[in-house]
Amino acid sequence: MLRKTGHTPPESPANTRSRRSGSNPDKGDQRQDTSRPTRVTTKHLLTLASRLTDRDRQIVIDCYEHTTLTTDQLTRLHFRHPNTARERLDVLYRLRMLDRFRPEVRLGEGSAPYHWILDEAGAHVVADELGLDREQLRWRHATAARVAVSSKLDHHVATNEFFVRLAVELRAAGGSLHEWYGEKTTSRLLGGIVTPDGYGVLHLPDRAPLHLLLEVDRGTEPLRRIREKIDRYSKALPRSELASVAPLVVFVAPTDRRAHSIRTTAADKNAVWVKIAVWTQSGLRRLMPLLVGPADADPIPGSQRP
Repeated sequence: MLRKTGHTPPESPANTRSRRSGSNPDKGDQRQDTSRPTRVTTKHLLTLASRLTDRDRQIVIDCYEHTTLTTDQLTRLHFRHPNTARERLDVLYRLRMLDRFRPEVRLGEGSAPYHWILDEAGAHVVADELGLDREQLRWRHATAARVAVSSKLDHHVATNEFFVRLAVELRAAGGSLHEWYGEKTTSRLLGGIVTPDGYGVLHLPDRAPLHLLLEVDRGTEPLRRIREKIDRYSKALPRSELASVAPLVVFVAPTDRRAHSIRTTAADKNAVWVKIAVWTQSGLRRLMPLLVGPADADPIPGSQRP
């Protein structure tokens, strides 16, 4: 059974309980905060019920499901104004719902934005939302925090940026990113045969829902790995719970040359369910025309679904 993590339009400040914290977590505030508990006690957890909004709960679920999200990504997903976002995220940090880190950057590049991960109090909330005991969640803060020094950090951020931009574009078009899942869920969806970087269900007016499995290609894998991955999708999709919804597998590549190579590989495999697009998180290219419009990322013609 899939766990829904859909994204509704951000709440207005009037509908969100928030307090002014007096600090700005993306402006270098590193002061010691004695109000942030060193341990998450039963008493602390009992106080959360009256302090958390539905949006707060969705934010912590997102940070659990998608490993880490930046301040800007969470702002675009859940808030109308950056100041409100920074203040509320600071509250969630002080409540031990979320933790945060800044990746190291090269000298002269300034400072990186805060990246947010789940913290211990947030893990209790996530477990409750999933109908689990805390121990059943199989989450440890020390493990979650390793993403700060992981070689996969940039990949996580790029994957999440794709879906955040998609959510914003869909909202502007009167639709929604109705469901969005990360690797914690996608690893189970296809029986462990292949793990997409993400899975989304797109709702648009006057269209059938579009189910999308994302592969973010950073141009580092040899093409034989791409061929093997397409073979695994061919094997996994027909026997998975997604078979009835005919998902589109979208490879996003960093350059036209790389996209052409992947497109040729997909054509050789006769994979109509593969779509290739040129996209990077630093670019300004809109995503919706690539997915539902007559763009240069059309499915491979004359091929068959698995």
